[in-house]
Amino acid sequence: MRQNRKGIEEVPQWKQLSFHDFLSLEKSANTMELAEEFGMNLYQVNQLKKKIKRENY
Repeated sequence: MRQNRKGIEEVPQWKQLSFHDFLSLEKSANTMELAEEFGMNLYQVNQLKKKIKRENY
């Protein structure tokens, strides 16, 4: 398998977060609190919410 030169540093932080933690906090926290907790921006939080809803319908 080929590996790029960028390595793990270029993997976005939101792809490294714990989805179980995200799902448990999503029910009680608003978007801004989620972004601060996981070190993401609001756009990334909204995109992640959409992906989770799309996969669980």
